[in-house]
Amino acid sequence: MEKKIMIVEDDLSISEALKELLSYEGFNVLQAFNGQEALDRLQSGYRPDLILLDLMMPILDGIGFRNEQLKSHLFSQIPVIILSADGNIKSKAEQVKVSNFIKKPVDIDHLINVVNSI
Repeated sequence: MEKKIMIVEDDLSISEALKELLSYEGFNVLQAFNGQEALDRLQSGYRPDLILLDLMMPILDGIGFRNEQLKSHLFSQIPVIILSADGNIKSKAEQVKVSNFIKKPVDIDHLINVVNSI
């Protein structure tokens, strides 16, 4: 069965590149362009196997999304990989209980390895 991945990324070019790459690798990919859209998808019943989460987004940022995700017993256990250019990515990931993070620009081989390991 295909692993379902939700990309939460406001930059259309990055989101599309990730979607194309992951689809090519055999994953079923859904895009959300801010944290609120991603939260709405989860609340409507979509259950990805993994979430790729940007931190800096409009409407609801990655930290806000992750805090809301953690409050829900329905989707708090969905694994998250943070993808960000934020210089404090490690401390921010720790703050929201995420152990996997990748600094942008993303190393594609590393991303695929991390996604496959989860």
